[in-house]
Amino acid sequence: MLKQTTKSGYSFVLLLLFTSILVSQAYGQQKLLKGTVTDLETGQPIPFVNIVIKHSTTGTTTDTLGNFSLRFPTLTDTLYFTAIGYSPVSKLLPREDMLRIGVTLKPETFDISEVQVAPDEGPMRELFRHIMERKKANNPDQYNKYSYQKYSQWEYQITNLGDKILESKAFRKNPNVIKTAEDSTRFLPLYFSEQLVFNEIQKEPAKKKSTVLADRTNGVGILNELEISGYTSALDMEVNFYDNFINIFTQNFVSPLADNGWYYYKYFLADSSKVDGVMHYRVHFQPRRAGENTFKGYFISENKYYSIVEIDGELSSTSNLNFLKRLHLNSNYYFVNDSTPFYKRNQIDALFDYIPFKTPKKDTKRVSLYYTQNATIKDVVINPKDEIKLSAPKSKYETISLPDAYDRDSAYWAEHRMAQLTDKQIMFAQVVDSISNIRQINILNNLARMSMTSYYDLGKFEIGPFTSFYNTNKVEGSKVFMGARTSEEISKNLMVWGGLGYSTRIRKVSGMLGVGYRFKTINRQVVKLDYEDKMIRHGENEKILYLYENAFTATENNLVSQLLQHDPLDEIYREEKVRAQYEYEWYPGLSNKLTLAYTRHYSPEFYPFLRNGSPVGAVSATEINLDTRFSHEEKLIDKGFLRLYMGTEFPIIHLTLGAGQIYYNDQRSYYGRVASTIKQEVYMGMTRFDYAIEAGAYFGKLPYTMLDIPRGNETFGLYSYDFNLLNYLEYVHDKYLHAYLEYHLNGFFFRRVPLLKRANLREVLSAKALVGSLSDKHQEIISFPDPISQMGKPYIELGAGVENILSMFRIEALWRVQPQSVIDAPQFGIRARFEIGL
Repeated sequence: MLKQTTKSGYSFVLLLLFTSILVSQAYGQQKLLKGTVTDLETGQPIPFVNIVIKHSTTGTTTDTLGNFSLRFPTLTDTLYFTAIGYSPVSKLLPREDMLRIGVTLKPETFDISEVQVAPDEGPMRELFRHIMERKKANNPDQYNKYSYQKYSQWEYQITNLGDKILESKAFRKNPNVIKTAEDSTRFLPLYFSEQLVFNEIQKEPAKKKSTVLADRTNGVGILNELEISGYTSALDMEVNFYDNFINIFTQNFVSPLADNGWYYYKYFLADSSKVDGVMHYRVHFQPRRAGENTFKGYFISENKYYSIVEIDGELSSTSNLNFLKRLHLNSNYYFVNDSTPFYKRNQIDALFDYIPFKTPKKDTKRVSLYYTQNATIKDVVINPKDEIKLSAPKSKYETISLPDAYDRDSAYWAEHRMAQLTDKQIMFAQVVDSISNIRQINILNNLARMSMTSYYDLGKFEIGPFTSFYNTNKVEGSKVFMGARTSEEISKNLMVWGGLGYSTRIRKVSGMLGVGYRFKTINRQVVKLDYEDKMIRHGENEKILYLYENAFTATENNLVSQLLQHDPLDEIYREEKVRAQYEYEWYPGLSNKLTLAYTRHYSPEFYPFLRNGSPVGAVSATEINLDTRFSHEEKLIDKGFLRLYMGTEFPIIHLTLGAGQIYYNDQRSYYGRVASTIKQEVYMGMTRFDYAIEAGAYFGKLPYTMLDIPRGNETFGLYSYDFNLLNYLEYVHDKYLHAYLEYHLNGFFFRRVPLLKRANLREVLSAKALVGSLSDKHQEIISFPDPISQMGKPYIELGAGVENILSMFRIEALWRVQPQSVIDAPQFGIRARFEIGL
């Protein structure tokens, strides 16, 4: 997945916010013909049926409930209904005063029988065997080295807007930004982009380079602002049907050309014809079972090399997916030098419905986000002679833009486009600028930006972080906090931030102040200097950000977690920190972060610092550490100080080395530490396995607050990288190993149980383990508090649960297998969390 996945993600944020305006939908057109299309055999509604008015180019499609509406035609008496997997139907129109009809479609069957017993019998089996034998040789990804030019177009729009939208404050004075489609439905353009790139790819040794030749983007707000490194460069082709599984929109879909395709699909030889002396076979495919991530459609294969000429697939069912209501893929291949199969064109169409409630009227179409991408390539060279030259010799991939890539004039585009713009695309570019000037749209855009950055844009300044505005706990009572930072309107390279908070119970003011500068270099270089005075929970430190890399802060102590507590939170102490940091990216995928910090911990109220029975007011330390981060082919957003990691199929590794001095009782001593994390998401068919491992060791003596305190959980919330049945101060370690494992079965079993498959629930299994040791020498600085105990057996926690409840929740039953807690932490519990995903 490339550009569509990430930028559509921001469209989804915008759409969710737009629903505060787009709650009511109504149609005021006169003489609308409405109806429903259903399956003749099952009676179930059929979504996305193509409906065309005979002898015209006007038509519409059914929505996810099989409903449709269009203006009553006057120049014909027939409608034509077609859908992949169904026999087409012509329907005579009713009288003009009868404005509702019902249509049924019969599942399509073929005269040529499918042979299921012997693998070598029947014409379809024979053809499929040849295709599989040549699959590796015909796969365009087989070549070690190749280059090509690629031209891509992207479009987003919000569809099916009702009359009340025009009456809203946002559009009452700007009705011209809402457009009307041929089927009389209204839509709001959000984004149009086109791009021309030159890509060079080599597998051994691995090198990828993308040169942006031209780029033109028109988008609302953040859609127009963010450049996604590795996405906009289109280094991959997104969809390759020769793979067994197609990973798109965070889901794995079974390819009709999968090695075990017969297990998932039925194939029918529908037609054959001769093209330039070569036979072309048209094969229709349908899923064997409902509810799986499979397609229905057709592919065309030739019999000289048994390569795929064209393949067209519509997602067979969206009942087991959230929000994604339609997915249509089309790919064309052609021969380079008359014998080498390669990509020619890819198209992706998707429809997302993010409104979390049902519309009041059954025949009302739903407000949805429509996305489409077209990509065309030319000038393919297999095994080019020239070497791929990257700016950093040890780098594996990079994206560069020509100096005038974003300033190409209309003459350049007219000459170099591989597909001409439609009238609709031209209109998109013109309308988007007008939409961005609407006040209400700007507010929604700022809220969408705040969901990513935690700050709300007020122009020259941004206020936040919103996660810290209010909090409550047993130590501080109620706490309010207000912060701000400078925006890019003041400087794109320099940022100043700060904030003040007040805790009502202890009557204490806390705060932060910092300044940062990003150098004007190709690879990221940032220097920061900051001061923080805050209350933190035992176990909180920056190494959690190696796992939650896009988190706004290292703390999990926020208002939401407090509302879910089952024990009062009193494991809190005050921390002061002064820090200087320099971040340097050597090349994409390899970076270092050098940090010099002074930290001071003050004795907490409920767990006071003691040494040999005497109180200790505070302990402090000075440390220098170097963190190395490695990732391969990772996609990310990098704009100013903002960096968001968008993931990779490869492991993400952190290695941190630190050394420093600890100050206590008018003494000082040296210490060292090493820490490492590795995490990865591994797709296995339609299931996914996530793992993360933390390990580390401390050398020398340290106060227990600066050692590893395993992250516990005393709330009813569910955390991926915390031990959910462990209390906050149950263990402390100077040598440790943590493992977090999750297996998402994606409904593999539930989909096969008649009573459960309609519920769209998905199974999830988890396991967590913790081992560690602790030396008594650290008590020379501070004695361990009473709750801390030595670990005799490894801590093991197992979980089994259900996710996708109401499309938004995950609930898991957890068992603390061993050891039994000596401070009454629970052995069993039910935990839940809110999460949105496909």
